[in-house]
Amino acid sequence: MKSRLVLVLVLCLQGFTCNEDGAEPTAPAQQVVGEAPQQAEAPARAPATPAPAVAPAPDGTTTYEDLLALLHLADVYDPAGLFIDFGTTARLKYTIGNWNSGWQGESREGGARVSTFGKTARLYLPAASKQPMRLRFRAKPYATGALIVYVNGKTAGEARVSQGDGFREIVIPISETDIRRGENSIMLRATKTAQVRGKARSLAVDWLRFEPSTAEGSAEPRGVAVDQVSAGGVDRRAIVLAPRAHVDWFVEVPEGGTLVFGSSIGSQSAGALALSVSSDGSAGITKRIDIGASWNDQQLSLEQLTGEIARLRFRNEGVTDLAVSDVRVVRRMGEVSTIDEPARNVIVLLIDTLRASKVHAYYPKTRVKTPTIDAFALQGTLFERSQSPENWTKPAVASVLTSLHPATHKTKQDASKLPKSALMLSEVYKKAGFKTASFIANGYVSNAFGFDQGWDHYTNYIREARNTNAPNVFGEAEGWIEKNKDGRFFVYIQTIDPHVPYDPPAKFLEMYDPQPYNGQVKNRRTHLMLDDAKKNPKKYAFTKRDKEHIEALHDGEISYHDEHFGKFLAKLRELGLDENTVIVVTSDHGEEFQEHGSWGHGHSVYQELLGVPLMFRWPGVIPANARIGPVVSTIDIGPTVLEATGVPVPDQFEGRSLLGFMRGDWPTGPYVAFSDFLEHRRVIRGGDWKMIIRGNLSHVIFDLGNDYWERKELDGMSHPIAQRYLRTLHGQFLGAENRGRWLASSAGSPGKKKPGLTEEKQEMTPELCRQLVALGYISAECDQLLSN
Repeated sequence: MKSRLVLVLVLCLQGFTCNEDGAEPTAPAQQVVGEAPQQAEAPARAPATPAPAVAPAPDGTTTYEDLLALLHLADVYDPAGLFIDFGTTARLKYTIGNWNSGWQGESREGGARVSTFGKTARLYLPAASKQPMRLRFRAKPYATGALIVYVNGKTAGEARVSQGDGFREIVIPISETDIRRGENSIMLRATKTAQVRGKARSLAVDWLRFEPSTAEGSAEPRGVAVDQVSAGGVDRRAIVLAPRAHVDWFVEVPEGGTLVFGSSIGSQSAGALALSVSSDGSAGITKRIDIGASWNDQQLSLEQLTGEIARLRFRNEGVTDLAVSDVRVVRRMGEVSTIDEPARNVIVLLIDTLRASKVHAYYPKTRVKTPTIDAFALQGTLFERSQSPENWTKPAVASVLTSLHPATHKTKQDASKLPKSALMLSEVYKKAGFKTASFIANGYVSNAFGFDQGWDHYTNYIREARNTNAPNVFGEAEGWIEKNKDGRFFVYIQTIDPHVPYDPPAKFLEMYDPQPYNGQVKNRRTHLMLDDAKKNPKKYAFTKRDKEHIEALHDGEISYHDEHFGKFLAKLRELGLDENTVIVVTSDHGEEFQEHGSWGHGHSVYQELLGVPLMFRWPGVIPANARIGPVVSTIDIGPTVLEATGVPVPDQFEGRSLLGFMRGDWPTGPYVAFSDFLEHRRVIRGGDWKMIIRGNLSHVIFDLGNDYWERKELDGMSHPIAQRYLRTLHGQFLGAENRGRWLASSAGSPGKKKPGLTEEKQEMTPELCRQLVALGYISAECDQLLSN
């Protein structure tokens, strides 16, 4: 008897576009796949009760990651090898999302969806072991010449290609000596290009397979779909794996995590599924599951891998097609609190230049005394792994106030201006009927750079040449709040005391440097001295005593600011506003004191610059003394406070609300954050793992859980699973046309692009430059203007 799996195509195939919301098409097409060979029919054994429509999860759990909806993030291996469809979003995890890698994006060629490149293109492909491999791909040449393939920096081979050939298969053998276990860097270089649709192009790539040289050369590539599969009379969402095919997903295992799925071969013959769950530090779990005609549902505890990055591998060990349904990781639910009524007001305090490791709640070993912030942390909820999207003020604050990534708002350069088309949080609140006010002590967050949108009251102390000290800034904010306390309000306060020039009152300096100091460091010139020292380390031969004094000045400023923050909170209590007001405390970036050989900020992407505090307080609603572990970004502040106040979150915003974390109703994973530094660096953090990609595409990985200060660079070869996890999510994000929906399978496809913002520039005048130099911002453009 021949057995069949009846499939109704409803979701995403690596080769087809998936609906962003996962909804079924209105008229799904049916197809029959996976016909089994002739064999003796086994006795039918009907289950006592029909299988449920969805593989059941343990009671008291909720979905953490729906892996079928994230199939485009999986590594898919057909029976011959790793298969990549270059006409789909699935390619992005191998091309760094096309960032600096030479790929020109997705288009159509001869009825096929393809990706094209010009002279060169790069790929990053995993290999299970060091063995001879082949690169096999179907491509259409646009010009006659040679295609040369380099693997891990060595020439692997080449092929002649001719314009007019149409689509053809190209096969490049790769010797064992050129292959690494883990990630392999592949470069394709064409000797000739042609102008096609306004761009210099060499090849259009349809699909690619990275296969062992022993693989059957004639095997046709076979992708994997999420389909509707019928087994035992029950239809389910599932993928279908050919014999010897497998699929790998990579996840950060949550606390109380369980892997849930069902499997079937849809016939009375026998099948077998090999499941392995492993991390870089653990062999994990292996399990062989015998499969029959009905759905065989499994619930596998992942507790032993909690907090680790794990690879979930499903492999068909049988001789006929095998379906795997409802694959998801669920997590144990806690108590979910309800919000009876929205918060009345919002205050966001951004303390300029305060890194997380200077706050006791984040780094208990710090010497810095911040009793007010410590008490605030105990009264509210703290996010332990909060990340800034940039390492200096203008782009970081633009992201806080627009909930856009720097690559979207484009406010990244010295002269960049926040576009008028960018929707600021102040504008959203003003439209919702709130009074809005800002009290800003940084010259980059000024009307000159487009930050004066949507405010009923706008103050920039630098631009207005006024006192920027904490008591003055907090004092004016208190006065405005008292006058407007009867209505709803949104207040943004950006203090700047920990920023250069460091010059705390004597009693605060003496907390950290009680001994007399007669060295070369001058308090009011620290901005100039540290900028010079950064550019020319030999100019100032700072002694150990000098360095101690410099950091003591900074630490004193933090404690000075903390005292006045305490007085501000006391005033809110006096006004009766502390109970119905959401207060957020965060920073734009940190400060370096030679942890990596430099000073200040705006030059690197280490955690002393990107790791910032993020705390929320809303008495009676947000839990007190709570700590949330997952990685989050400060671009999430806007959606969070909007949800708390009952104001709809605009579609333009790219962050997501964190209120669910605080209420016990956690959002779905993965939990990662992204940071930029101009066009030189791209960063992803997931859990305690962090990857930095440089502009030349070299990269480094850090294990922050075991290397807090990022002193040990890892290349990924010893941590291939963590590396694959970061590569996959980073590529998907960097290639997304709509960064607000970056996880969607259609995020990198044509037709899904969110309208972009037009980059704007501000003319840098001598007056503006003098104001910025006073803060220690000395750009080449300002340097030239002021020297003339």
